[in-house]
Amino acid sequence: MTVMNNPFTEPTTFSTSEIVAARNAFLQYELNKQVELLTVMPHEECMAVLGHCSVAHVHQLLERLYAQGHQRLAHQYALSLGVMRPHRSLFTGLGTWGHRRRAKLFAYLSLVLVVAAVSYLSVFVFA
Repeated sequence: MTVMNNPFTEPTTFSTSEIVAARNAFLQYELNKQVELLTVMPHEECMAVLGHCSVAHVHQLLERLYAQGHQRLAHQYALSLGVMRPHRSLFTGLGTWGHRRRAKLFAYLSLVLVVAAVSYLSVFVFA
């Protein structure tokens, strides 16, 4: 089963035989190489190829894209294909991003506090 068999999908300038040939060539690569190709291929070609891949495979690709730091691209592909939230795991990175951001802020503020304390105490030691 492919991702979208919907007549309302974006029209392409490629014929079905061209898309199938491109998909077959795309699927011959390993998963990591496929993800890399999705980051450099034009959007229209990606949509044509992904539209003829299985749903499970597209979910894998989107999750890998997201995990490798291409969140915006993964989100754009998911929206274009009509799989806005394929798995919770695809978008759970947003929560961990916020957690990491708070941890960095806490570490920075702790460092500032330590520097301020050392500066304050150095006045008494060197006075």
